[in-house]
Amino acid sequence: MPIPADIRNRDDGFTLVELLVGITISMIVLLATLTSLEAFSSNAAHQTRVTDANGQVRTVMDATVTDLRGASAILRADAADLVYAVATTSTTTRVERLCVASGELYGSSTIVSGTLAAPTAACDTGSKIATLKSTASTAFTYDGAALSATPALVKNVGLTFSLTATQAGMTAISTLKASAARRSAGTLPLTGGDVVPVCNAAGALLSLSASVGDLGPVSVTYANEGAISLGTPSGNTLQIPEGITRVVATITDAAGATNTIEKDIECN
Repeated sequence: MPIPADIRNRDDGFTLVELLVGITISMIVLLATLTSLEAFSSNAAHQTRVTDANGQVRTVMDATVTDLRGASAILRADAADLVYAVATTSTTTRVERLCVASGELYGSSTIVSGTLAAPTAACDTGSKIATLKSTASTAFTYDGAALSATPALVKNVGLTFSLTATQAGMTAISTLKASAARRSAGTLPLTGGDVVPVCNAAGALLSLSASVGDLGPVSVTYANEGAISLGTPSGNTLQIPEGITRVVATITDAAGATNTIEKDIECN
C-alpha cells in the first residue's frame, strides 16, 4: 500500500530545545535522588556511631554498677577518677578504674594479690572507652557530692556520662546515667596479706602490714575462730601462743570504716 506523501515528508522527533529541557529535568531528579540517598546513608552511619558509643559505655556502666553493689571496696572517689576493688579469689583482687582525661573516658583492670592500692599512673594509660561532651562535666558522684575523702564509707555512687558522636558537621549528644547503692559501704580495702604473722618460739607475733598505714590511724582486735579475744594488742601487734592456727582480725579506721580478716597461722 503506498504511503501518502504528507506522511513520508513529515519530520518526526524532538527538537533541540525539547532535548535540553528533558536532560535538565532528568539531571535535577537524579541529583535530588542522590542527595537524599547520601543524607540517608550519612544519618544511618551517624546513628550507628551513636548506638555503638551508647552500647559500649552502657556495658561498662552495667558492669561497674554490678561490682559496686557487690562486695567491692572503693579505693579512690574523685570527680573524674573512680577506683574500686572486687575480690576474685581468696588471694587475688580485681582493681577496676574509670577516669576522665582530656574529654575521653578511659578504663583499666588489674589483678593484684596482697595489699590493695589505687593506681598512680596517668588516667590515659588505660583503654579509651568513649569521647565525652565536656571534661568539666562531673562523671562520678558519691552520696551526692563530687568527691569523697573517705571512699570506704561511700554508700551511693552515681555515674553520668554525656557522650558525643559529632562528625561531618552532625552533632549528637546522649547522656547515660546509672547509680549503685553499695552493700559493702564502710569496708576498708584490706586483704589477708595485711595481717602478718611472724613465727617465734612462743607461737607467733601478729602485726599489720606497713601499707595499712596509708589508710591513716587504725585500731585492731584479734580473736580466735570462736570469737574469743586473744588479748590486747600493743601498737597493733600481739603475741599469740602456740596451738592457735587461725585468727580473726577486726581493723577499724578513724572514720569508722572496718574490715574483718581471717588469717591462717602456719607455725610448727
